[in-house]
Amino acid sequence: MHKLQALPRGSSRRSELRPFISVAIPTFRRPFGLQRAIESVQQQDFSDWEMVISDDEGLVGESCHLLSEYVSTEPRIRVVENRRGRGQVENTNNAMLACRGPWIKLLHDDDWLAPGALTSFARLALAYPAAAFITSTSHLVQDKGIKYRQGGEIYVYSGQQCLTDLYLVGKTRSLGIVPSTLLVNSNVVKAGCLMRNYKSISWGVDQLFFIDLACHGDMVAIDDGLIFYDMTNHPCITADGSFTHIDQETVDLKRLTWSLLEDKGALPDPETVVRALRVARLRGRIGRQPLGATIRDAIQILRPSVLMALNKIIRARARAPGAI
Repeated sequence: MHKLQALPRGSSRRSELRPFISVAIPTFRRPFGLQRAIESVQQQDFSDWEMVISDDEGLVGESCHLLSEYVSTEPRIRVVENRRGRGQVENTNNAMLACRGPWIKLLHDDDWLAPGALTSFARLALAYPAAAFITSTSHLVQDKGIKYRQGGEIYVYSGQQCLTDLYLVGKTRSLGIVPSTLLVNSNVVKAGCLMRNYKSISWGVDQLFFIDLACHGDMVAIDDGLIFYDMTNHPCITADGSFTHIDQETVDLKRLTWSLLEDKGALPDPETVVRALRVARLRGRIGRQPLGATIRDAIQILRPSVLMALNKIIRARARAPGAI
């Protein structure tokens, strides 16, 4: 395993000017979750941070009073007004653009940091200063309890390796990358890599951001749960219309990624990958979409190209380049 460097030892004055890690929290009407997220940062054993909170509800929202209290007692916390436009994309961008540190730790207001998370992220940032972004696994908070994920193995992907893995829904999928697991190099943000909308994509803006990040350089991933990812209040897809939209977004994402790959080699084309993914997701859709749609998805396995694509996806999830 790579020998990690010592952590920066900055004075409070240094932290005020340019903290090593800026925690960017976009929030909207989740005062309880926001409080939990903030306190998870305050309780870290790593202190060279600032927190930038962009409240999409403005100065009269539910979280306004709560944030006022934190700002009055914690000089490392700043609240910025979102003037870029409402919604997750622009609220997240607003928070990231206001950050002063060389590394930006995204954190959604319904997720929170595990103890020692910032120390682990900082060590990785020092060991891989040129990485475009760093990510971890997450502990999954579900209605039936928390599914803990612990490990420590580190993987290094080139940008093209990351794009290929995202295309095949491979190791990056099994790691469970979400925005809250990301530590982003601020140079990438300064170069214009922000969250954005594209074609039909609405639920998949996170995946689109991962693709854009991979276009700017290497990804470093640690297979260790550094984040608690709250899945308890996330909406479920129940309508066939929703599945249809999801499939269309997946096609658009795969076509975009395909266009960015330098060596397509023996990779299946975007439409074949999507057919294979519909087969892989069939179990979760049975009874939640019309029978005809289920049958159409199931018979895709009879296509040799789809079966080959499924095998590639399975193999991609089982391996990772650059394990250290």
